[in-house]
Amino acid sequence: MFTLSASFVLCLAVAAFGFPESQIVGGRDAASGQFPYQVSLRKSGSHFCGGSIIDARTILTAAHCVQGLTNLNSVSVHAGTNQLNQQGQSYKVSKIVAHKGFSLSSLVNDVALILLSSNIAFNNLVQPINLATGSKTYEGDSCLLSGWGTTRLGGNPPNNLQYINLVIETQAKCKQAHSRVQNSHICTFTKVGEGACHGDSGGPLVVNKVQVGIVSFGQPCAVGKPDVYTRVSSFKDWIASNKAYLLNETQEQPEDSIYIV
Repeated sequence: MFTLSASFVLCLAVAAFGFPESQIVGGRDAASGQFPYQVSLRKSGSHFCGGSIIDARTILTAAHCVQGLTNLNSVSVHAGTNQLNQQGQSYKVSKIVAHKGFSLSSLVNDVALILLSSNIAFNNLVQPINLATGSKTYEGDSCLLSGWGTTRLGGNPPNNLQYINLVIETQAKCKQAHSRVQNSHICTFTKVGEGACHGDSGGPLVVNKVQVGIVSFGQPCAVGKPDVYTRVSSFKDWIASNKAYLLNETQEQPEDSIYIV
């Protein structure tokens, strides 16, 4: 979902999609098992962001989703259900790491990893997603966004997981709409009334079963400007090195990382 950024506070123009009062605008109810990689991040039982399963212990999400978290005991990750009023498979959190270069003023490097306390039980409703690598821009490609963000600005989160078909916007047009957009971002746009909203933050943007983006920020909600995502391929090395460190496969703490808790 989108969270308010410092820029939103100052000029009421841009928001990161991370508060629980938001959902996909113009979407539809997802079928059971349609997005087996989608998870709900919950604090004290309430959904606050989305995320994606990338292996049996690790969740990929946005850095702005985990800023300010201090008590891991209040945070849980829920997989295998499309309904917020269901627990599904519930997992406790062991560690969280975010990119050291992220700030709410710059809105770049908006990426984080969550290490679960136990292995995920994979089945037909719960599966990992492959991550984009390489230099492909995906401009003009059809993509899928899923999440529990609100269906309108100021609305309530839907109980049912929503999804929408979108199109990857050109980088040039996205930069015209948002001055903060860098090459490490990827954007979507179709038309007014379709896009991400609060509560979708941290969730996956997918092209042909490959995650290409992480919901980051935009002008809420679906008002006619592109939505902006962290470009997954730009952080493949960061994700790989931090995942290895979290899983104790390497003793060297990666650079450009800050451990939240």
